[in-house]
Amino acid sequence: MAQLTTETEKQLINSFARGSLISNIQASTGLSRDFLEEFSRTHADEICQKRSEIKEDFNTGREEGRFYGIDVSSWQGVIEWQRVKSDRNGQFAMLRAAYGRERDERFEENYSEAVKADIPVGAYLYSLALSEQEATEEADFLLELIRDKDLKYPIAFDIEERSQVELGKEKVSAIIEAFCSRIENAGYYVMVYSYESFLTTLLDETVLRKYDLWVADVGATPSISYGIHQYSFKGQVEGIKGDCDLDVSLKNYPEIIENLKSSSQ
Repeated sequence: MAQLTTETEKQLINSFARGSLISNIQASTGLSRDFLEEFSRTHADEICQKRSEIKEDFNTGREEGRFYGIDVSSWQGVIEWQRVKSDRNGQFAMLRAAYGRERDERFEENYSEAVKADIPVGAYLYSLALSEQEATEEADFLLELIRDKDLKYPIAFDIEERSQVELGKEKVSAIIEAFCSRIENAGYYVMVYSYESFLTTLLDETVLRKYDLWVADVGATPSISYGIHQYSFKGQVEGIKGDCDLDVSLKNYPEIIENLKSSSQ
């Protein structure tokens, strides 16, 4: 990689942290796409850290046609879901079902209590897969966990590990396709979650356009097309102790998924 000044490195890290498109960074800096892609992989940890430090100034006014929700895992501990329902961000919840091929210890309780509170839910798996075979195994593991559950929001593949970044675009795209096609073929609506620079640098165009995206972008609206935007890591929600991720959905997924079920019968 070319030698950059410390100031230029900081500017690039900040740009990636805010989810700027590589084409825009390329145009403003004159650096090549290959160089910028390599930079984003090499500095992935710094980019993630910077992303968490950016002021969370996303405008979350309740515009018509938007749905505000949360995503949670065992890290949130015991959740009072009836109180979550009363919160402005309680319109839906994405629940972590698994970490690799390990069940999230609070998934079953979160699912049953959220449904009891009449909160529509989806599920996600945090991937550790480094091959198509491992991605397929993760998909099969997840399918067992969600069997017979009433999921009104998508099944999401959370891919963001540094070890996955280092695989490069071709392998990452193949891993995503292996997981998502398995879930889709089982009759579920699937989407891909990651931060914007990961999605724009490590997904080929076919995969990028094929599946809905759940984009993590704190402090700004994503520059790419998305279904769900994770806009805060530090939300305060009724019924949850400590910080909670906040999300806004631009699509009425319960309606979309119900229509797909009806058309397939």
